[in-house]
Amino acid sequence: MDFNLPPELAAYLEELDRFIAAEIKPLEQADDNIRFFDHRREHARTDWDAGGLPRHEWEALLAEARRRADKAGHFRFALPKELGGKAGGNLAMAV
Repeated sequence: MDFNLPPELAAYLEELDRFIAAEIKPLEQADDNIRFFDHRREHARTDWDAGGLPRHEWEALLAEARRRADKAGHFRFALPKELGGKAGGNLAMAV
């Protein structure tokens, strides 16, 4: 049985890595956003005075990351290209 990734999937993973390096990492490093990315800092993401809801800054950061991923075609990966996706199959989504 062949467990190697298909070349087109390996190429997509490289594309995704480049996207993360070019778009998400700078977003993480901008302003004081790094405080949200450490899993030990739930307090930075949570507004305890508002009943434990996510902080507005965290929601805005997620929305910007989602917008960038959608623009690049990664957010709707499994959808057809004409709907803004990359027509990703089940194997690609599992990886």
